[in-house]
Amino acid sequence: MRFRQKTKDAAVGQAVKRRGPIFAAGLLTATIMACAPVIDNRGYFFDDRSVDNIEKGVTNKEAVRETFGSPSSESVLNNGAYYYIYSRFVTESYRAPEEVDRKVLAIYFDENKTVRDLAVYGLEDGIIVPIVARTTQTQGSELTALQQIFGNVGRFGDGSPTQF
Repeated sequence: MRFRQKTKDAAVGQAVKRRGPIFAAGLLTATIMACAPVIDNRGYFFDDRSVDNIEKGVTNKEAVRETFGSPSSESVLNNGAYYYIYSRFVTESYRAPEEVDRKVLAIYFDENKTVRDLAVYGLEDGIIVPIVARTTQTQGSELTALQQIFGNVGRFGDGSPTQF
């Protein structure tokens, strides 16, 4: 009985020794893949060949909509200009997503709803507007935590003149 137990234990030990490097390689692969960047494509990805098919003064709004679909944004000004927006974001491990690429196809129309002009803008064409954080001063004084705790010591009632 003891002999069988020892051979069984030895067989299990050899199996663990054989699978150890495989397990370590799998663990290493999983660790490396967890650190791989995640790429997120957002919006409408358009190719340059379809943009080249748009002719100024010939192509109308309906043809643009048939070719590209509904725009990402439509302007109220400029006779209803169409904007097709594409962005690529990369997220690396624990960091916040970062926009690494952006293309905006802007198609402008004239009064007859035909293409007047078109342009492709990139991330480098964007204007960065700094945000100014301002706080409004309140009237009165700011109390510390201790002043707030001990400020009501000795005050009883609601302060009305008729107290029973």
